[in-house]
Amino acid sequence: MLKKFSLLFCLVCSTAALTSCGGGDVGGGVGEFTTVTATASAKTNPFESDILTANSCSATGVSSGGTVQTDNVDVNFVSTAQFSSGRLLDLSISKITIRYTPAPGGTVPAPALADSFVSYSQPVPPNTSVTIPVPVLSRDQKLLLLNRSTQAMPLCTGTTFRYYVDIIFEVSEVGGNGDVKAVTAKTTLDVADSI
Repeated sequence: MLKKFSLLFCLVCSTAALTSCGGGDVGGGVGEFTTVTATASAKTNPFESDILTANSCSATGVSSGGTVQTDNVDVNFVSTAQFSSGRLLDLSISKITIRYTPAPGGTVPAPALADSFVSYSQPVPPNTSVTIPVPVLSRDQKLLLLNRSTQAMPLCTGTTFRYYVDIIFEVSEVGGNGDVKAVTAKTTLDVADSI
């Protein structure tokens, strides 16, 4: 009896160990689903953002003209089959979060910048790579940096704010178990008045 119980206990433990394997994020910006894995990488790193486009600076450092425009960074999103045969499922991207962390390397410390969000809907078939333009710094965010009451971006000075940026895709497998996983691309963002 004790021998049968020990055998049953070992069988239950090994089954539990096997079922806890796989799934979830496997790290390094990789999302693992039931039939495919997904990765995302920014095509430009670092990304240089001109806070005011096509302005001119006088000899005394006064800016004139120019427009404030949203800057996009292209992200390469790849779905790769985990198996060479069998039914493979599409991935669906439902939302993109852009998260900013002030980083060393700017000419002055960068002020905090709130996360931004993009509603998105695009299926990605297995073994496919798609390029997704992501608004890494929107017009509204630039205006916020230009018009802060403290630590505003000065024009015509060469001042640079630097951020580490996580571009987080919320992804699920169409027809899968319904889990939504985060697949993250990273870049460094340098914001300045390019003159």
